[in-house]
Amino acid sequence: MPNESVLRVAHEFVDSDGRSPFREWLLNIKDVRAQAKITKAIVQMESGNFGDCKAITNAHGIFEKRLHFGPGYRIYYCFDGAKLIILLAGSDKSTQRATIELAKRYLDDYRKR
Repeated sequence: MPNESVLRVAHEFVDSDGRSPFREWLLNIKDVRAQAKITKAIVQMESGNFGDCKAITNAHGIFEKRLHFGPGYRIYYCFDGAKLIILLAGSDKSTQRATIELAKRYLDDYRKR
């Protein structure tokens, strides 16, 4: 985990078609309180408070932020330098494996551009 005292900025990954998979996932969550909690977690990450996060094994720099409410929401992200957090994808526990595979593809796409 990077130095937690550094302030960071979170940006959403945007694919070549202009879509943000993370934003689409977040806006499709029906529970607006859950949306607010997820947004708050991102603000906390920008402040250096990553909470329950871990590196994903064999994912080339992708981390998982685990949120312990609802169906077990997950935020998948990576770092670009010391001050930039790239939000790749989101899921809940039920779609975790498939979403990690998508996040890997998004990260590959991000690094190519």
